[in-house]
Amino acid sequence: MIHGELDIATAPELVAMLARLRHHKHAVTLDLAEVTFMDSTGLTTLMDAKVQADRNGWSFGVTRPSPAVRRVFDLAGVGALLGE
Repeated sequence: MIHGELDIATAPELVAMLARLRHHKHAVTLDLAEVTFMDSTGLTTLMDAKVQADRNGWSFGVTRPSPAVRRVFDLAGVGALLGE
């Protein structure tokens, strides 16, 4: 579960964690229910992970987007692409 803000300040940590998990071929489903804020950097991080998953057969998805995350998904028109 990710909690708090997913933005330009915190996204690099998530990128690094996802890279490690992808390298070891661990399936990942991010629970976003506790994300209170997400900016375009957070969205890009999730989109990049989805592209890597599609490209490399890695299992990646998101679940339970908070209202703040849902709003960003809806504004960007990417809910369906991220499995929502």
